[in-house]
Amino acid sequence: MNIEEKEALIHSLKRDVIEMPAEGTVKVNFGKEAIYKIIPHRPPFNLITSITAINLGKTVIETTSFVDPNDPVFAGHFPGMPMYPGVFLIETMGQAGLCMSYFLKNNTTEITEISEPVTGLFTRVHNTGFIKGVKPGDNLTIRVKSIEDDDFMGLMSAQVLINNEIYSHSILEVYYP
Repeated sequence: MNIEEKEALIHSLKRDVIEMPAEGTVKVNFGKEAIYKIIPHRPPFNLITSITAINLGKTVIETTSFVDPNDPVFAGHFPGMPMYPGVFLIETMGQAGLCMSYFLKNNTTEITEISEPVTGLFTRVHNTGFIKGVKPGDNLTIRVKSIEDDDFMGLMSAQVLINNEIYSHSILEVYYP
């Protein structure tokens, strides 16, 4: 991706919700137990609550995340004005991206008993923006669109949404060891 393409993508991520096209989208309802089969994250750092839609053709996934108001992070971030840390939003987008990688690498919209987690290490955050603050008890929708994905690396754009409004966005790069 050249500089002009990256700048255009950043501009779009700030203003336009990543589309989950009707055509080709498979509605799913995968909860935490299924998610544990496809990414390595575990409590207390598994941040994806569910996977709700996958479009392999357009390389887009939709997941959810519930921001637990009892999360101890809120005791210090910030007392009297709790705000979910931005680094957790980036991590949430990354975990949703790894879910997308699983479906792309296996060319499926299914999770089975023999599914194995995708191993990926996020090596670079090309850009991230925080537009609105996420609060305790918020229900997040995370949409991720794969830009590139092969056996070596992946590049993806992502957004955190609440009620279809953009709260955060990112361009993330993952290395597959």
